[in-house]
Amino acid sequence: MMKRFALGLAIAATLATGAVAEAIAAGPADTLDSSVRVTVKYTGKGTVDETHRVWLWLFDTPDIGPGSMPIAELSIGKNGDTASFDSVTAAKVWIAAAYDEHGTMSGSAPPPSGTPVGVYASSTGQPEGVKPGDKPVNLTFDDSFRMP
Repeated sequence: MMKRFALGLAIAATLATGAVAEAIAAGPADTLDSSVRVTVKYTGKGTVDETHRVWLWLFDTPDIGPGSMPIAELSIGKNGDTASFDSVTAAKVWIAAAYDEHGTMSGSAPPPSGTPVGVYASSTGQPEGVKPGDKPVNLTFDDSFRMP
């Protein structure tokens, strides 16, 4: 419980530290896949739609906290959709998500207090990094953890 609380505080502090880039700047052209694909499933009581979106942020560090900044953001308007972050230049990224249950989030600010949030994590609950070009990852979260 304390780990989840600390992670929520870290996400809030990170998103509050500045504007979030809408896209990652394209790196040198090559034939390697530099995308990060995330299939998102929100299993809480709300409905994901165009008004109540799931917002996703990429970080280039597992230490999601006051000193880290998201490097990209996207949102989806249909539960189970796959978000694709293209031209990711970081060697590895970490993923955080939030469900906009009130339909008021813009994505470039921290989720409001009480917002359902989740991170892509290992079975131990620690944030797990993803390499660009890997197969799509599945991030499932519900209402059990909310922003403080």
